[in-house]
Amino acid sequence: MELDVRLTADGVPVVFHDTKLSRGTARADERPIHKVGFAELPLLFGGERIPRLDEALELLRGKLVNVELKADVAPSSLLGDVPERLRLVRATAAVVKKATLVDVLFSSFDPLMVVALAAILPRTPRAILVGTSTPRAATALPLAMRSAVVAAHLDASLITTARVERLARSELRVAAWTVNDPERAASLVAMGVPWIITDKPGLIVSRLRPGA
Repeated sequence: MELDVRLTADGVPVVFHDTKLSRGTARADERPIHKVGFAELPLLFGGERIPRLDEALELLRGKLVNVELKADVAPSSLLGDVPERLRLVRATAAVVKKATLVDVLFSSFDPLMVVALAAILPRTPRAILVGTSTPRAATALPLAMRSAVVAAHLDASLITTARVERLARSELRVAAWTVNDPERAASLVAMGVPWIITDKPGLIVSRLRPGA
């Protein structure tokens, strides 16, 4: 299970993928979520509310959960808003520290947040995310961060057998995202990819583990 985490204006970690509320509210609310206090968050389209991270983790007791920290930082900015990113790290770490009955793996595209998490919660494993906007970093960045991470979460299009083997030699596992095609998932597993991130777990599992 993956939970995308953002911070509200008053510092509450919530589970929400998008930067803005637009899509979740059928465009009834266009505000960025980090500029809205938790109590002021609107209901989502369909009547559900945005859950706090602690509530979501409570429902996932006994599960392995990938907690991905989403930073509201402009892609063109090298350093971005460091205080705000560290605020998200500290708030998320505080919640996870109390969630003793769930196995958490942290991940983020942001190296600063991953390193900060390593300092705050060194026993909780971490992964660095790499997407197609920085393809040359798919091997180099995880290797440079191997003292702080246990895995590289790569866009599936960046994965090759040679890359998986190179990372494995440095004891780094590879997770592929987001893979919804069962045949593509099978080919990635054949390359040595141990983890598949998907929107269609039932379909992927039925291909990889027939009869499961």
